[in-house]
Amino acid sequence: MTADVTKRDDPPRDRETVRGLLVIVSAPSGGGKDSVIERLVRSLDDAVVYVTATSRPPRKGEVHGEHYFFYEPQKFRDEIEAGNFLEWSVVHDEFKGVRRDALADTLRQHRIVIVKPDPQGMRKLKAVLPEAVTVFIQPESLGLLRRWLTSRGTESAESLELRLRNAEIEMAAVPEYDHVVINRDGKLDDTAREIAAIITKEAERPRTYWL
Repeated sequence: MTADVTKRDDPPRDRETVRGLLVIVSAPSGGGKDSVIERLVRSLDDAVVYVTATSRPPRKGEVHGEHYFFYEPQKFRDEIEAGNFLEWSVVHDEFKGVRRDALADTLRQHRIVIVKPDPQGMRKLKAVLPEAVTVFIQPESLGLLRRWLTSRGTESAESLELRLRNAEIEMAAVPEYDHVVINRDGKLDDTAREIAAIITKEAERPRTYWL
């Protein structure tokens, strides 16, 4: 279960305005989000993925600073206490969060920045960065999502059921998103092209954020 544990810190006094297109992409765990985003970064001009911080250990093939910033749980707590996170939460019993300074740097350096929180994180980011564009990748069905999760071979039976329960909660947030794209079985490239077209259109009007 995802816990809502955002800390309400006073905003830093040294904030600045930065421009770019911030795209928030969400999907249930195992719903193809990372594969879609990899295709978006390859196809869009000057698009990058903001690197989220997490307290979970890396999976096979994941690289610190490329896929996530992997913090020990105590290190994550220290960064929270220091007020360095724009938003943070506990997801599947692990911390995840977006650092304010790192997001500002990434938006300053790139035309399109993609961040990939769950719906809880989307709400928190949208509350402080209302001009961000939000996209939800919805699997065709929960049965298909179960098959995708099972095929990864990374989940215990308990973890699989937890992720499916959370997926139902996350999919209930679909009406809150600016855009919803259905990810159909075997149509990953089509999903990525549809989202790329949305982002290309939205990028015609860069936004300004106070970070």
